Amino acid sequence: MKNLATIVRQGKGILCLLLLFSAAIAVVLSGCSKEKAGEPKGAAPVGTCDVSDKKPGDIKKPLEINYGNKVKLLGITVDKLSQNQLRVVYFWQPIEELGSYKHVFVHFTDTENKMLFQNDHAFCQKKSFGELKGKFVKESYMLNIPESAAGKVGYIKIGLWAPDLKTGPRLQIVSRGEIPTDEGNTRAIVEKLNL
Repeated sequence: MKNLATIVRQGKGILCLLLLFSAAIAVVLSGCSKEKAGEPKGAAPVGTCDVSDKKPGDIKKPLEINYGNKVKLLGITVDKLSQNQLRVVYFWQPIEELGSYKHVFVHFTDTENKMLFQNDHAFCQKKSFGELKGKFVKESYMLNIPESAAGKVGYIKIGLWAPDLKTGPRLQIVSRGEIPTDEGNTRAIVEKLNL
């Protein structure tokens, strides 16, 4: 009987140690995943990507910006839904395979070119060129305006870049009509708005 009681006590002690160890691992892992995400408080903006055979008819601001003869930005629609929320829609026409340039950077800057916030995202949720060839792309995003940007005059500046390459190069703008650019002709200044 003494041996059985000793084994049970030891078993409880081992079980307690295992539970404590498991709890410690859970705390460490939850902390790592939060650091790894590197996202600000709240959820990151989630977008949709619709692909169609016809050019969408709901473009509020038509554009014709050619990025490296790979993709054209056909227009943008921006709606201020509330004091702190925007709906931004990007309209694209793929021309060639984007290669490494599969990320869109969207910078919201103030009149002094200071970054207010961003809407960087993978182009059309990383769909393949085979899925997009000869089609039209409509990306829609709901964005929260940070308190630090509220009430300011802002500019929307758009380009494409290659995060996988070591220098993170951007596609050059080949043609743009009357739309101004900056950052070495890689970022088109497509819209001015009151945030």
